[in-house]
Amino acid sequence: MCPTGYRPVGQLCYPIEEGGAANVGASAADSRAADTGQPAADTGAAPPADASTLDSALRADAAPKPDAAVVDAKADAKPDTKPGGKAPVGAACSDDLDCTAGLACFSWPKGYCTLLDCTVAGVSCPGAAVCWSEAKVTHLCTVQCDGDGDCRTADGYACKRLSQAFGGVDSRLCMPGGKAPHGYGCAKPLDCVGADTCLTDMAGGYCGRLGCSLADACDGGTACVLRGGKPTCLKTCAGDAECQIPTKQSRKCVDGTDLGKKAVKVCLDQSTLAPVGGACLADADCESKVCTVYAKGTCKTGAAPCLADSQCGAGGPCVLDAAAEKGACTSPCSTEKACPTGGLCVPAGGDGFSGTCQPKCQGPGDTKSCGSAPDLDCFYGQPLPSPTASAVPSYACALRPKGSSGANCQIDADCAGGKCFANTQKSAGFCAGKCGPGQPACPFGTTCVDTGLSYCLRMCSGDYDCPDLMTCQSAQGQKVCLQP
Repeated sequence: MCPTGYRPVGQLCYPIEEGGAANVGASAADSRAADTGQPAADTGAAPPADASTLDSALRADAAPKPDAAVVDAKADAKPDTKPGGKAPVGAACSDDLDCTAGLACFSWPKGYCTLLDCTVAGVSCPGAAVCWSEAKVTHLCTVQCDGDGDCRTADGYACKRLSQAFGGVDSRLCMPGGKAPHGYGCAKPLDCVGADTCLTDMAGGYCGRLGCSLADACDGGTACVLRGGKPTCLKTCAGDAECQIPTKQSRKCVDGTDLGKKAVKVCLDQSTLAPVGGACLADADCESKVCTVYAKGTCKTGAAPCLADSQCGAGGPCVLDAAAEKGACTSPCSTEKACPTGGLCVPAGGDGFSGTCQPKCQGPGDTKSCGSAPDLDCFYGQPLPSPTASAVPSYACALRPKGSSGANCQIDADCAGGKCFANTQKSAGFCAGKCGPGQPACPFGTTCVDTGLSYCLRMCSGDYDCPDLMTCQSAQGQKVCLQP
């Protein structure tokens, strides 16, 4: 539809001058003359143009162009129609009409195109966007990112790394940065400045950034330290006074170690040091003040943590990398020295009196309690008693080296100087070394039983602790794995 005083020609509007359609036809004739190189006939007024003639004139390169007045008139003809409507998730907007059909303009800074209520059955986020919950609405689709450069930093957005515990999803998302500085209290990720999220497991919350590394440094005034085994940017300090926040939550300036093994002081609550079995890089990270490093690199094939090529086997060599260094908090113990709370004194060295504190665990396959240390498994055994209390058989995370008593085997050759106690089909069993007078004490997970000769047999609390086709039976007051 063209405005008053104009008429349509194809997709354009032209002014109606004196002579009406005749003038339009004349323009078309002039165009044809220009195309063929022949002069236009000087006949005065040209004959009326039919529809095909007008379409030809429109397609010709020499077709007349609308002047500024025509363009203005066309724009004025549709004053309520807004251009655009193609902005994707995460783009700026002023209202819903700016966004791709089906998206809404959410009230984040400078607008944010998103899909609301994305948890409704059958409704998912477009592309690689992630459905995230914001307090003002049910859920909204949020764009993913690898760093701040992927986000609208000029509008105050940053790439926040969230987790199930701190934000509800394991993802990096472009979100508005809040006003709460590093180390201040918060209730949700949007409260915190820049890429910080809200660490809600501390009273009053704590603005800190998840996921730092040697190659991904923290902002000034913060340091990358392990917290709960996870690298986190935390506020640095010189004394407790610097850690007190307006909400008066308890904060301490505590000693820590950054990923470069440099001693630092950071603001935290008092539960900062890792327990026995917790992740560490230096002794200062542990309650026990002993950190045993179990990896300085990864195996070339499979990327398993390792200290030396021998730990990789066919997956070697062990590729050393400072960024892959890992450790676990340990503590020496004995019948005269108890373990910290949560630890069991696992016998070591064969003297039956000394050992290493290891974390408790729930049973076979409990990798969560035992962490990622190579060869560390959860199995049943007899810990050493403490100076004040006796010990009962329990599950603990402990080492069971290949070929040692209790380790899996099929034939005697699999065992280091011992015997393979196998099932009737010889398809599975465990190594059993000799025990008794003049022999080393049985390692954790085994106990000395006289079966004609005395051997260290695998202890058990049920059949699931035993190799296939073997059962947990009582023998000489102990429960051990034997053939049915």
